[in-house]
Amino acid sequence: MKLTTDMYLGNPDFDNAIFMLDVVPTTATKHLFATSEGLTPEPMDEVAWFLPAFLNPAYNLFFILAPNVGARWAISCSQVQIEGENQVVKMSETVPTGMGLNAVNMVDPTAAITLVNYLTTMETRGVGRLVLPPELS
Repeated sequence: MKLTTDMYLGNPDFDNAIFMLDVVPTTATKHLFATSEGLTPEPMDEVAWFLPAFLNPAYNLFFILAPNVGARWAISCSQVQIEGENQVVKMSETVPTGMGLNAVNMVDPTAAITLVNYLTTMETRGVGRLVLPPELS
């Protein structure tokens, strides 16, 4: 599936889309996941990595990079509550990439397009690709 902003973002069917990784994040590969602001994923625990995707006083979203589709690596999303400058005090269960992007789209459509562009860049770099459920099996 080719990722384009006008084709999917905001569409309820897009909620099920998930960005499957072809590259596993490690200290040696995390530069491949760099955002335009220079942010790279950081370890969350022994396996998973996190990357702030959207930070707003009303809504915060992190990308979670982990083997969370069976044993296959993917980027899912988690809404986070932040206190102070950077203290994460609560994280939601993860949801598919598309659902997280659609949630951001409801708060800030421009930011959602920026996130889609980020994933398009990841696809171009060969890091992964956005897929819909029939393609997951």
